[in-house]
Amino acid sequence: MNSLPEATALLASGDNFLLTTHLHPDGDGLGSMLALGRALKSRGKRVEMVLAEAIPSSYTFLAGAQEVRREPPTDFVPSLVIALDCGDRTRMGLPPSFSFPPEVPILNVDHHLSNDFFGRVNLVDPEAAATGELVHRLLSAGGYKLDAAMATALYVAIATDTGFFRYTNATRSALALAARLVEDFALEPGKIAEIVHEQKSLNAIMLLSLVLATIQLALDGVVAWMYLSQEMLLRYPVEIEETEGFINYARSIVGVEIALFFKEAKPGEIRVSWRSGPTVDVSQLAAHFGGGGHARAAGCTIYADLAEAVERVLGFLAAWHRARERQR
Repeated sequence: MNSLPEATALLASGDNFLLTTHLHPDGDGLGSMLALGRALKSRGKRVEMVLAEAIPSSYTFLAGAQEVRREPPTDFVPSLVIALDCGDRTRMGLPPSFSFPPEVPILNVDHHLSNDFFGRVNLVDPEAAATGELVHRLLSAGGYKLDAAMATALYVAIATDTGFFRYTNATRSALALAARLVEDFALEPGKIAEIVHEQKSLNAIMLLSLVLATIQLALDGVVAWMYLSQEMLLRYPVEIEETEGFINYARSIVGVEIALFFKEAKPGEIRVSWRSGPTVDVSQLAAHFGGGGHARAAGCTIYADLAEAVERVLGFLAAWHRARERQR
């Protein structure tokens, strides 16, 4: 459902906006939130950007990142809540202590195929490469004037969700928009890619070495999986969001169709990242565990210890693999 006129009208009618993105924030969610927040402030709106988790260090260079709060002011009552890049309401990165009146509408801006249309107005388009692409449509429809900071945030949103234009969702429209942002605002793609994709802390690199040592193959090489334990994180402390790209190493192994990365965020809470090639829709597989996402990149959370989470997922995939082989 692509409700662009209704979404534009909501932005024009309100004055106090609360913006958030999903838990375990990425470049698309953060870039979309920062660009939209800055645009609304340019119209004199009060904007509170709220995210209960830390922003990964690779995105703190974006304008407005320092304005994101862990909790909104105690006296703040929004006239509109805007959820960016959230597949469902439970993914919204608001602190558990915060609630807003039920009559306050939610504007749901997202591009996940698994989105459940939880907003009063839903600007949802699974054909969009990134939520940043939808935010650009929204700002264009509302007549908002972009500046270089907004353009950079939107470029980061699109670039990161397309793997810097390497993934199959790097559509013609996404490439054209990225090129237009670069040209109109003299952005430096190489510099942005270096900040976001290549600059890592020493602890992150040392942690990667431990994680890579855990890689194993399963199901005749169809699946590659690896893990990150609390013990490893204590040895080389980083924000867990800094490990987001680690899974690409498992995915790059010849013959692997599904890559899994089990991250022990805390004892009893295992975040599982799923990646795949063109033959497997991992959003459907992750949905078995209450997760979702994109066809080639998805996630879920399993509340169990690390060993049990691995056993459950691999057991499920073994049954899935047998069923697939019978159908061939």
